[in-house]
Amino acid sequence: MKRIILSVIVLIMFSMMPAGAQFENRQAGMRFGYSFGLYYQVTSPAGNSEVGALMMASFRKGGLQATGLRITYEYALGSLSPDFKLVWGYGGHVGFMVTDNITSMGENYYFPEERFLPLIGADGYAAIEYTIPPIPVTLTLSYKPFVEMVTPAFFRFVPYDFGFSVAYLF
Repeated sequence: MKRIILSVIVLIMFSMMPAGAQFENRQAGMRFGYSFGLYYQVTSPAGNSEVGALMMASFRKGGLQATGLRITYEYALGSLSPDFKLVWGYGGHVGFMVTDNITSMGENYYFPEERFLPLIGADGYAAIEYTIPPIPVTLTLSYKPFVEMVTPAFFRFVPYDFGFSVAYLF
């Protein structure tokens, strides 16, 4: 089971990277919010914007989730400041939770003891990013709603995954 999950994670990450692109911007950081975790992001120019991939290891409900997102940077806020960028994207996640309760479709379910619950889901992503000019640090306000299927038979929709990120740009 672990090999299958690892294989799916690797395939998701590689399928979201632009083929043959020379990555120009990389950043690694930490996201604070409902999905708290560490992330690594790579982008490259593509016409009037930048495209890339964001890979994140997040921790929720005593478990671990690996998320892969395909992202696009837009320079729509360039008139305000060239250091502000709009970011949007989509992707998915796979992982597990270890918990004794779960909320599904507005109902709370409780178990007699903690259970290992594998999960798979789809994510959306929208953010405003600011790069601090004299130092290679970015600050990001993000919104990452997701839906997921948690085994044995729970469906969850989480529209309130707001976050704040700090990253080192290299």
